[in-house]
Amino acid sequence: MLKKVRTIEVKSSKDTMIKAGELVDVVEVTPLTLTDRKIYNLLIDNAKHDIAKPVEHSIDKEVLQLSRRGNERVDDTINRLMGGIAKIKTMRNGEPAILRVQLLGRNIEHIREDGKFYYTFDPELREVFSNSTVFARLKMDVMLNFQGKYGLALYEITEKRINLRKSEEVFSIAEFRSLLGVPKGKLNTWHNLKTFAIDPAVKEVNQLATDFRVEITGVKSGRSYAEIKIKWWRKAPDGEDAAINELSYSKVGRKARREGTVDKLNFSEPKLEHLLSDRAMETAREILLKGNNRIGLQNAIIQWEEAFKNHEKPENPNGAFIAFCKKIASY
Repeated sequence: MLKKVRTIEVKSSKDTMIKAGELVDVVEVTPLTLTDRKIYNLLIDNAKHDIAKPVEHSIDKEVLQLSRRGNERVDDTINRLMGGIAKIKTMRNGEPAILRVQLLGRNIEHIREDGKFYYTFDPELREVFSNSTVFARLKMDVMLNFQGKYGLALYEITEKRINLRKSEEVFSIAEFRSLLGVPKGKLNTWHNLKTFAIDPAVKEVNQLATDFRVEITGVKSGRSYAEIKIKWWRKAPDGEDAAINELSYSKVGRKARREGTVDKLNFSEPKLEHLLSDRAMETAREILLKGNNRIGLQNAIIQWEEAFKNHEKPENPNGAFIAFCKKIASY
């Protein structure tokens, strides 16, 4: 019998992170915001293989700023994560059990904005990490581009299952509400849950996920809905291209493109990109990542080419492009 590979032994990559399956299918006693979810993922990814060790981890505070939405403060997220309790399915003495655990342990940070954030995980949570054998491989650019917390939750749920032999799963509505992080007392009817949580989540996942699509339908018991069924399947190559292109576009207009209320943009073939050096593009990428709007590199190139559409090519393409990126990153 093959030995199961532990999650902490699975390597991440430059573009992906590994998240224990137990933290994907987690019930949030204290619902998290979209920013909370993104920052927590960044903290998990930063810890990597040391996540199950009783050590203090550290991360640049500037990295955490990348996941902010609007004027949300990172401090507020840290407070919610420290006060947040999650219920995780586990085993105790050979029987199914529920573990209630604090998502984030003791932490400390430098006061200056460009300082470090030091953090720890609860011993019980470290044990979950250590014993986990099921995981989701999340693409970092996809994860950080979600604009709805229900969409991000559904993306993680599907990524955990995409490589399984099965291609569908049924949940009770109560369980699925918990997995999406729908607050108690909100979206109580099937119509509201589907209209304001499920449908938008499905549309956003299918717009951004680069290698699969997902579908959710309600399952009736008598006259009312009691369960939901999730189906997932791999995308055809053209679907992958569409999602990859979407990630390179600005977030502005993404909802309209998702809803089909505007025509898709038709970008011309690159005219100036071949003049850029690898070093210049890497410098530009770092500038854009630290910018207010976190615009993708490919989208910046498209905008730059459009700006020079009716002008002569710049004498110093590398310098001109970096200056352009500094400008749009400060908007």
